[in-house]
Amino acid sequence: MHGKGIFTWRDGRRYEGDYINDKKEGFGMFEWPDGRKYIGEWKNGKQDGQGTFVNEQSEERKGIWTAGKRMEWIS
Repeated sequence: MHGKGIFTWRDGRRYEGDYINDKKEGFGMFEWPDGRKYIGEWKNGKQDGQGTFVNEQSEERKGIWTAGKRMEWIS
């Protein structure tokens, strides 16, 4: 996939956003079946850059991610 797209896994996970060479790249939203979300920057298929994490209670928190791991909260 290349460009914008939506992919839904059988277990209910869902990604909507940018792709380059079948990998999440650019800006997108990943949602887990329990309602948690990551909305933000992606690189090489992983969260990378600034993003917002939304928990099951719809509380939002901004942070910085590198290669799929949260490095720090910024708010």
